[in-house]
Amino acid sequence: MTIDVGHLDEDGNPCTEHAASLEALLVFATIGSRVASFNHDIASKLQGMMMALDEIEELHDRVGDSDLRRATETAQASLKEASALLSANRSLTRTGTKSKAALRDLVKTAGDRVGVDIRGSVPDGEVEAAIPLLAQGIGLAIDAIAGTGRARFVDVIASREGTRATLVFASTADPTKTLGESLALAGFVIKRANGELRCGRDRRLHVQLPLVG
Repeated sequence: MTIDVGHLDEDGNPCTEHAASLEALLVFATIGSRVASFNHDIASKLQGMMMALDEIEELHDRVGDSDLRRATETAQASLKEASALLSANRSLTRTGTKSKAALRDLVKTAGDRVGVDIRGSVPDGEVEAAIPLLAQGIGLAIDAIAGTGRARFVDVIASREGTRATLVFASTADPTKTLGESLALAGFVIKRANGELRCGRDRRLHVQLPLVG
């Protein structure tokens, strides 16, 4: 079964090209329903690892083993990265909390979350929304049009008219097979932030967002 894809085409009409499978979206929702408890479980494990590393560091101070010091520092660096990833995921569950973020920071965060380099400048201005969720939504759309492989990137052409910004993302890569579902989810999140997602010609995505500064 296919559903209303939640975004428009370049002419402002409901998109008929990128169908989204209800079954695929329900699979995503089922996985997402586990996120909050999963984050809690992982946080507990990371805390235990942190305490263990502190004990190992104290042991090093007593025995002075340089190999032990290097191994501990490597483990601590990895633990710090894991904690940062967990913090980003935990922020996604606070969907009712609005905050402000610079538009350019929002776009960079969206690209960073999916490992896609954003090429182009973004105008000044702030967005007020559930920022982590909005970044995730925009990231889903960027991820889909950037295709697969390494060193992925999309170009952005951004403009501002009054209190509204338009971001046009373009890629020469072949989009992923989950393009319809990704755009459906992205369109839902962007609409929730009083914005609009349109799929354009030549593999372009148009994102409009309201600005507060």
